[in-house]
Amino acid sequence: MRKIAVIGAGGINSWVVHHLSEICDIFDKKELIFVKIFDRDEVEEKNILRNNQNFEVEDLMKQKAEVLGKRYKFDYSITLITEHNLDVLDNFDDIILGVDNHRTRQMLYKYALEKGKYLIDMRAQGTQMAFNVLDLEKNIDYYNKKFFSNKDLMERKGSCQLTRDIDK
Repeated sequence: MRKIAVIGAGGINSWVVHHLSEICDIFDKKELIFVKIFDRDEVEEKNILRNNQNFEVEDLMKQKAEVLGKRYKFDYSITLITEHNLDVLDNFDDIILGVDNHRTRQMLYKYALEKGKYLIDMRAQGTQMAFNVLDLEKNIDYYNKKFFSNKDLMERKGSCQLTRDIDK
């Protein structure tokens, strides 16, 4: 069984979960894939008004991971992944990352490189979408230089991606 950790349940990953479910259904493979969604955020009005997250009005003030987990019959955890609980990911083969915090993104890149785990970093801003597949042949210094060298950006919480990140 392939085990996939989805880190972040807002924005782009709310749609990733939807499409993962569709793919499993189309190919009748849900019993071969275990998906667990990790997020601690609640659905807010702005998540619905912008129409870029996969939530409905009845989801307001509910936990994003729980809403999506129940809707698509995936496991979920109301958990913020930090350096203190990274070991919860040890049993997963793959990580799909969709977070709005560059420090968390950097921490998970480092973890995946050290553990040899496949990681795809989903990024979106508005209707633009990009992704980065972690190259296990590279090291964290490469990614620090490429994505994590701007100190102001590292301290800021915001979109999963800034326009300049796509161009690198």
